[in-house]
Amino acid sequence: MASGFPGVGHRYFVDFIAFQVELDFVSETSLTYYNLDKDGNKVGSETVTIKVEPITDGIFLVSWQESDKTTVVHIENYNRQTIVTNITEPDLTFDQFHGSFKQLS
Repeated sequence: MASGFPGVGHRYFVDFIAFQVELDFVSETSLTYYNLDKDGNKVGSETVTIKVEPITDGIFLVSWQESDKTTVVHIENYNRQTIVTNITEPDLTFDQFHGSFKQLS
């Protein structure tokens, strides 16, 4: 999938309503995410190793595990700029959020 994943080399603002993040896809295997406060200021970040799987044209499954063992699985739709995140916390609490994203660079 050398050039199939459109996120590579781009940064995105993601609004899940309950919270906002910025995603910076460094490569097909590396993502830096930034947690944003209510004013859009970066308040934390982590660089993680990601796995990207194409689902269909413009839709990708993107997953990773964070340093605290939180697991995150996204369905990213680049055709409609929508995203679904599934998050399992270290205590096994599970949440799902739907949002939208826009490219920043």
